[in-house]
Amino acid sequence: MGDLYILNTRCKLTDKIRETFEKAGFKVKVSTDSGVSDENLKGANGFTAVCIFVNKCIKPEQVEILKENGNKLILHCSAGFDNSPTEELKAAGISAARVPSYSPGSIAEYAVTQIMALAKNTHMSYVMTKNADFEITNMQCLLLENKTCGVIGTGLIGKKCAMKISGLVEKVLCFDVYPDNEWIKTIPNASYADMDTVLRNSDFISIHVPLLPQTHHLINEEAFAKMKNDVVLVNTSRGEIVHIPSLIKALESKKLWGVALDVFEGEKKYIFHDKSKAGFRDDPDLARLAQFEHVILSSHIAFYTDQAVDQITAKTIENYMGFVGKGTKDEKAFIC
Repeated sequence: MGDLYILNTRCKLTDKIRETFEKAGFKVKVSTDSGVSDENLKGANGFTAVCIFVNKCIKPEQVEILKENGNKLILHCSAGFDNSPTEELKAAGISAARVPSYSPGSIAEYAVTQIMALAKNTHMSYVMTKNADFEITNMQCLLLENKTCGVIGTGLIGKKCAMKISGLVEKVLCFDVYPDNEWIKTIPNASYADMDTVLRNSDFISIHVPLLPQTHHLINEEAFAKMKNDVVLVNTSRGEIVHIPSLIKALESKKLWGVALDVFEGEKKYIFHDKSKAGFRDDPDLARLAQFEHVILSSHIAFYTDQAVDQITAKTIENYMGFVGKGTKDEKAFIC
């Protein structure tokens, strides 16, 4: 019946993937509903592959629908794949592929941008001056060139972040379970350190680790207690890395200068949606977070650049072509 059923991403990625697949001669359908209801998944009946982005989640009990549809492949147009049940897919004989990396510079640039925005109170100034308020009493900024930036996780994105921030700060301290001792030599003012050292000595901290059992709530009350006062924290990795109640406690005690979260626990029902009418009424912790003037929440947009959309699309169609035998299959991109 068809080749690709796209669960609408609600961003330009949907149009780019559809156009690219159709140009290659494949039949594509985009879901009218952006959710992942049973009814929406049934719309994939007869399609070889289902395309899913990070703001969607296929539940284990929904795999039976995919099986009945005759779906053979889940195409994750993201590096993460924790939003589909790998073991259940494997048991049903359904393959899954991902985009291992795409434009790490996009996410790294966003992290550096948020550090700068918070350090320089750009977000505050923007709001105030819109109302003709040019008062500067509470607008003193932080200088970067005599500060230390901690980078937690030095995969492709963490490395890019360390490289980009290194020219702005005095020192970069990196932590990774598997340090790249050759790469670190390419940044004169960077070095590896243990986690405690990074937490205790950094003025800015940028998180770039995958979500694993070991990293779940890695930044918790104990971690905040080790940090310097007036630290700036940025998370562009996975929301569950930062324990929100502990973060709120640290903010209320004025431990932190500012926080930027492009990802946050419980984000899936918010990202890429306009929830302004309902607000955060069902999520008191997020409602409290949003009240802090030095907290920037964004909707998982660190990746969202022209280059990233192009690279995600190219790898997604490459994965499909490899699966159907019309190209070389990249086994490293296939989860099951």
